[in-house]
Amino acid sequence: MGDRVEQLAAACDVSVDTIRYYQTRGLVPPPTREGRLAWYDERHVERIGEVRELRRRGLTVAAIERVLGDRKSVV
Repeated sequence: MGDRVEQLAAACDVSVDTIRYYQTRGLVPPPTREGRLAWYDERHVERIGEVRELRRRGLTVAAIERVLGDRKSVV
């Protein structure tokens, strides 16, 4: 299966609130749902890693939205 949000947060060294914030901003894709359960996988880990790297480089969340949005339109 995958990980629950708490496990994802621990694996990525971020808070659950940070993951949820990134989701509301469209930076992290929604989880796979199984009833009320939400499952996260490697693509979520990778995306959070990308976002954190861009933040370390000094980009704002708005700038990251543009960068990641541009990647979607190119693919």
